Amino acid sequence: MNAFEKQQWESFLENALGGLQMAAAELRGNRAGYENRRDWFRSKTSGIPRENSVTQALAEVFGRIRSQHNIKGAEPGAIDLRHISVACERPRPRDVGISDMSNPTDLSLVFMKGGELDLRIEAKTVLTDNEVKSQYLGKSGLDRFEDGANPYTVQPFGGMVAYVVDLDSASWSEKIVSGLEAKVGSTRLRSIVLNGGTHAVSNHAFDLSDASSVMKKEVDVVHFVIEIDAKPSRR
Repeated sequence: MNAFEKQQWESFLENALGGLQMAAAELRGNRAGYENRRDWFRSKTSGIPRENSVTQALAEVFGRIRSQHNIKGAEPGAIDLRHISVACERPRPRDVGISDMSNPTDLSLVFMKGGELDLRIEAKTVLTDNEVKSQYLGKSGLDRFEDGANPYTVQPFGGMVAYVVDLDSASWSEKIVSGLEAKVGSTRLRSIVLNGGTHAVSNHAFDLSDASSVMKKEVDVVHFVIEIDAKPSRR
């Protein structure tokens, strides 16, 4: 990736992740509206929002903010979503299945100006320290970015988001960084500053093969946290 491509990606990441955080703030502000929707909670008694429901809600709000930006324009120097599309449960680029047998990505944010950049994000609701290791960093989480048979993405960047219902994003980010250090080691970790916030970035490699060749691929995964609310609140 050359310097221009790197700049394009980092600008895109700032807007994409910034837009998701804007959507999360609006979602929390309209908490009652979402809690009244069917299938918002895991069960009637858990009080924990369903992971897929939160992802869908974020995509809905993100789309509304983008529409506002397209109508009114984005303020200079502010988050600009005008050229970013969002979709849930989008098929992977090399998915070996189709329809009900596919294994789609949770979120796809695509920058459609000056070349298509496609950011695939895996979401995990994290309730305990143990779930950081078993879920967020496990086979159904971060390990998906090293699946050469069905890669989560073939782009230079991907994303991992933790939905958390207690403490705050800074506290959970520290837990995730500690888990990353134990899992991948410090040599495969770096940090990136986006919208004034520091995010961990882990590097992952896999072999991408077709009928005639094997290609070495790498993806840098940006980690971030979104605060959601349980009912009753756990904060």
